[in-house]
Amino acid sequence: MTSEEQLKPVLIIIGNSNVGKTSLTRYLVSNPKKFKGKTGKIPGTTLLLKKIQDPLMPFDILDLPGFGFMKRTSRRRTEHIKKMIIIHIEKHFKEFFLGIVVVNALRIRDELEKWFYKSEETIPLTFEFINLFKEFNTPVLVVLNKIDKLNLIDRKKIETFFFDSATKFGLKLVKFNEFKGFDGSVFPVLMTSALKKIGIKELKEIVESQFKKITP
Repeated sequence: MTSEEQLKPVLIIIGNSNVGKTSLTRYLVSNPKKFKGKTGKIPGTTLLLKKIQDPLMPFDILDLPGFGFMKRTSRRRTEHIKKMIIIHIEKHFKEFFLGIVVVNALRIRDELEKWFYKSEETIPLTFEFINLFKEFNTPVLVVLNKIDKLNLIDRKKIETFFFDSATKFGLKLVKFNEFKGFDGSVFPVLMTSALKKIGIKELKEIVESQFKKITP
C-alpha cells in the first residue's frame, strides 16, 4: 500500500446481512457499472478486511461483512466476526470521515423486538454500532433501506417504531429533511431503495458534503 492510499480518508459502511450495503456502495464509486462488489472476504475463521480503492475517488470505502441474519452461520462465527469488526473500528476510527449504518426496513422490527424489547440485557446491533461510532466522534448517517418493499402506511409505521425505539434506547434520530448537521448527538435517517434509486442522490450528497468538511 502506498503512502497516498494510506492518507485517503475512509467511508465505512456497516449493517446486518442482506440490508443492501453492497448495492448502496455501488452508487458511491466512480463507475457503478464496473463495480463487482466488496473486496473483503471471510476465509475460514479469519476476518480479512480490504478497502474498496478507486483511483478516481478522493476517499476509500470499507464495506464491512454483514452478520446477524446470515444463513448457515454459527453463533460462534457470528460473534467472531462482530468482535473483529469492533476491533477494526477501535483501531482505525481516526481514518473514518463518515460511518453509514444500513438498516433493512423489512427486518428492523424483528431485530428490535428480539434484542431490545424481549430482553433488557441485550443490545440490538443497529443501536450498538451507532453508539460505537458515537463513542469515537465519527459522524453517523443511518440508512433505512429497501423501503420500496413497503407501502406508505407500513413505511410510516416502521419509521415511527424505529424512531421510538431509538429514543427509548437513548439515541436521538431525526428525519433526513430535518437534519441540520452532525453534532455528535443527533443522527439523521435517510430512507432509501437501492433497487429503485430512492434517496441515492441525497446519499451521495451527504457523503460528498461530509468529505469536503475534512479536506483543506
